[in-house]
Amino acid sequence: MHNQNIQNQFELFKGMAQQQGISGVAYIDYNPANGFLRLKLKITPPEYQSILTSNFVNALAQFSQMFGLQVKTHQSNAGEATDRK
Repeated sequence: MHNQNIQNQFELFKGMAQQQGISGVAYIDYNPANGFLRLKLKITPPEYQSILTSNFVNALAQFSQMFGLQVKTHQSNAGEATDRK
């Protein structure tokens, strides 16, 4: 199903990012059978890296909560993913 409002919002955000010179790559690893999802962002200019990463975390958390899932997040101080014990 094609929703024009969603497409318009997509284009609006895309235009705003282009105006601010934001570009980069999103690397997504996933395994649906295991419920595994990992996202790595490489954003330029570098000052937007943490902003966009935090925005992705917030969006994913909200989306998960829409399905009634409990959300637990962990932010590594070193900026790298670590095992929690």
